[in-house]
Amino acid sequence: MVQEYLTIQEAADLVNKSFQTLRRAIKANKIKYRRQRTPQGFNYLIIKDSLVDYYKLEEANEIAQNVSENIQKEDSSKILKSIPVEKAEVEVLEEVSVKEINSQEEDLKEDYVTKEDLKSLTQTLEKMISQHSEERQNFIRLINTLNEKIFTLESEVKLLSAPKKSWFKFWSK
Repeated sequence: MVQEYLTIQEAADLVNKSFQTLRRAIKANKIKYRRQRTPQGFNYLIIKDSLVDYYKLEEANEIAQNVSENIQKEDSSKILKSIPVEKAEVEVLEEVSVKEINSQEEDLKEDYVTKEDLKSLTQTLEKMISQHSEERQNFIRLINTLNEKIFTLESEVKLLSAPKKSWFKFWSK
């Protein structure tokens, strides 16, 4: 039996996992592989059968193949024409499908960022940065003012705690 080898990226696409997940599975010896030497190091080639066994893909692959074969064999318009329905029902179905398509388009629009969104975001960030720098400068001024007041209070405390001598006793010992 000829073994089919897949690169890590091909295997990751096949099982809908990240290539790092497959690397961890290789390291844990859960998937059979072969190392291929390159000037930069090694490339790992994964044996497809072990990948299918580990991720139990056979059932999913068979179902996907059956679905794709059915879709190829039958045209959806032929199926709709063969089902007896009234004209009003067809219009309702068309309206529902149009609404579903519009809602899917709206969902897709929500997933993407437009240029206007990026511009407004950058403007907001620039405003926040300028406000932050102003607040930082005000905070530094406040700290300097407090530092000066503390220095003044310390000097006054030192003067108050100095030993008291009468002014007229400077000539006595």
